[in-house]
Amino acid sequence: MKHAGWRQVGRRIASECLAIRVRRLGRVITRIYDTALTPYGIGIAQVNLLAAIAVARGVRPTDLTQVLDVEKSTLSRDLKRMEELGWVRSGRTARGRGRSLTLTPAGERLLVQVGPPWEQAQQMAAAELGKQPFEQLRKLLSPFAPL
Repeated sequence: MKHAGWRQVGRRIASECLAIRVRRLGRVITRIYDTALTPYGIGIAQVNLLAAIAVARGVRPTDLTQVLDVEKSTLSRDLKRMEELGWVRSGRTARGRGRSLTLTPAGERLLVQVGPPWEQAQQMAAAELGKQPFEQLRKLLSPFAPL
């Protein structure tokens, strides 16, 4: 694009920007999951965190920031709340350097309880996007899966 006017640049960004569309899609999909999970007092971001801790038992918070691509401050805030609610426990790592995270029995129960509403949200997201686009998007995004 050679010397384009501000209207042309604005039109092009508004009509073609992938970042804007992905962010909007993220908000739409997040709302679907958060609505399904509301009765359990948890949102999809925290469910994702519980799932990551369950899968990578004894994971360090530093590793979670990298794996989940979240800010350290966001992770710290979420972990503090989850520890206060009794869902997550932190302890010393096996080497005694830093801390490791595990689910408490209450966190394990919660993860099992949110399984069905999470499945329902998956189905609602598929219905919102259409079955085929949903599956295509899942495949396209699989390299970005955290674990």
